[in-house]
Amino acid sequence: MKATISSETLLVNDKEFTIINVSSSPGSFGICNTTRRKEKGLRETFYLGNEPLIHITQKSVNDPYSNKMICQVSSIERSGDFVKRVMAVRDDYFSNNKTLLGALQPLLDYIKNGLYVIYEEDMIPTDGSGNFFWSSYLVNHELSGSSTYNAACPADRVIPPAFLVPTENIANYSEAHIKLAAEKVKAEDGAYGICFHLSGMFCALLSNHHEVTAALMMNKKVRCLIIEPVKNLRFANDISSVQIDREENDESQPEEDYFYTACARIPLSKISQPFLESFFLTRRKDVSKYSDVVTYNSDKNTTLKGKRGISNEIIERCDKMPDAEMLQSVAMIDYISDEELDALLQGETMLNEKYIINQNYYSSITLAFNYLLYKDFGKFLNFSSSILMNEDLTAVHQYVASRLQPIIHKRIFDLFNSIIDSDNAVYVPIMPLAEKYITRYNLRLENEEKEKEKEKELKELNDVPIMKRNLENEINSLELAKKIQHAAPPKKK
Repeated sequence: MKATISSETLLVNDKEFTIINVSSSPGSFGICNTTRRKEKGLRETFYLGNEPLIHITQKSVNDPYSNKMICQVSSIERSGDFVKRVMAVRDDYFSNNKTLLGALQPLLDYIKNGLYVIYEEDMIPTDGSGNFFWSSYLVNHELSGSSTYNAACPADRVIPPAFLVPTENIANYSEAHIKLAAEKVKAEDGAYGICFHLSGMFCALLSNHHEVTAALMMNKKVRCLIIEPVKNLRFANDISSVQIDREENDESQPEEDYFYTACARIPLSKISQPFLESFFLTRRKDVSKYSDVVTYNSDKNTTLKGKRGISNEIIERCDKMPDAEMLQSVAMIDYISDEELDALLQGETMLNEKYIINQNYYSSITLAFNYLLYKDFGKFLNFSSSILMNEDLTAVHQYVASRLQPIIHKRIFDLFNSIIDSDNAVYVPIMPLAEKYITRYNLRLENEEKEKEKEKELKELNDVPIMKRNLENEINSLELAKKIQHAAPPKKK
């Protein structure tokens, strides 16, 4: 039996969202509650048919503000023809110019009953911590930015769910597949896929893992159509109790109740009555005909193959990608002036009787640090250097030194060298990090020199003139010789 589907299109903060209401569905895929013991936290599972693919565990049932544990436990290839179906959806929407509903119909016919918001977003092919997204395979990560509600930024702000969790088996990863996928990425000027939202800034990638990997290596965009279940309702009068350092007269305080999604705050006044009724009917009734068997299978040990190695080139490219802390910082801060940065470097949290970011100094420094790393690399280098050179800011030295590790830059190299040369005791705690960075930097320089030598040798080899046989001339000469021989008069005896 196919589902009954209705839709509405909304414009929220200049971004278009399609709200989908699904009813009478067999519920063949979606997210269901697989919690066995509440004292160990709330566990939800993204599943396809009988197969649990990804666990999302909230450590405390009553704490939707803490980061969650996210782990891939099975592979999408075990779910019958779903892979072909989702790839057809991807091609119809991004390549064949079908309407959103027309393209998604093969998936929406089987999705769990409920309310969904669907939108496009540019994705970042990492796990939100600067690691390649496939590295989350079979590892139970606590991922920053994965909480249900993000208390780090004002209630009217949103943080796009930009990070990916794999659904394909990493044993299928291969360089040969990457090369094939690269041709398609080059032709389409990017990778395009279908995602299902899990929690916070994280989505399950349902299609073309290798194309996404190729896009990362080629520095091309990754654009996805995201399907997000709408299941969180926020009331205007309970926001202030959880916001960090919210001022009493904060104009961003919402004046009405709204649906809380990863990418939008949708006021209830914009939702039609039938859709609201569907939301309240399906929000807590978290069952489908697959729920029991998915819960049972969720407790079984996986039989997937072990983790394969990822190439160093991929790992290094992921080091340069934005991470969860950077995106949270950008969502928190509109703009930070030079005067405000100078005040923070002096140990102040206020300027002109207003909090620069918030009253917690450590939080202010870390947010400013990550904001600059995302927005202005030049200011970022100046700011991080000033922090480490200020002996009074030892409380944040460890954090800054740790965050600088993956960024290979001459100024950071010189900064850590000066710290090692210093006899000041305040730098003892970060000395191992400084030494680690210098070792890594020198190793990178050595590798670059070796690559240059190889390129030079190859160029010199190509510049050497090579005498090649001209087969065409040889054949012509041979034919001419034969003609002369036949044309010559016979010799006299």
